Amino acid sequence: MTQLLSTQTRELENILAELPVEKVQELMDFAYYLRQRYTPHPQRGSATAILNMLVEVGPLQFEEGELETLLEEIEAMRQLDLLESD
Repeated sequence: MTQLLSTQTRELENILAELPVEKVQELMDFAYYLRQRYTPHPQRGSATAILNMLVEVGPLQFEEGELETLLEEIEAMRQLDLLESD
């Protein structure tokens, strides 16, 4: 990644300070889009990719019982894979 010059950083800070909150969010969304499009990413589903996404979107939230159901379904699929590979 190219390092921002201190003048660029100050200029961005000044721009952000003058914008309404909803426009700052639009700018952030666009910055995330650019990062997604133009920077290398870890393989989808890898531990690194999952951790990066958690940093961006925050912690996972599940309805009551949803996590247990998902884990049970994953275990069932693993068991099926084991049976099919034998």
